[in-house]
Amino acid sequence: MTADRIEAPVTFKAYLMCAFAAFAGILFGYDSGYINGVLGTNYFIDNFGQKTTDLATYPTGYFLSTSNTSLIVSILSAGTFFGAIFSGALADWIGRRTTIIAGCGVFAAGVLVQITSATTPQLVVGRLIAGVGVG
Repeated sequence: MTADRIEAPVTFKAYLMCAFAAFAGILFGYDSGYINGVLGTNYFIDNFGQKTTDLATYPTGYFLSTSNTSLIVSILSAGTFFGAIFSGALADWIGRRTTIIAGCGVFAAGVLVQITSATTPQLVVGRLIAGVGVG
């Protein structure tokens, strides 16, 4: 018994749509990669770190705790989890194009919160919002 099936033609438009859908992976990888460099800068450690008296180990007088570092790095993945869960239903409700545009707007808003943050909780919220946009 053979099944009759119709295959969609592979066109340039299909390749462009796949590349556009993969852009979320690019955003996730970029955001995950640049945070490592940010966490290592003295400016970031001085502004978001905790004060210490151990100047031999921490010459600037500040350090980042491992719990804060882990939270800052991993909260983006939590945001992408929730963004991915809700994006399918949202796309069915308002359309795929509008959902993608809204996701880009949410990502931009999360980045704006990150770059204007003055405390660790604000930075974490910004990374969570950006993660929802990526998801």
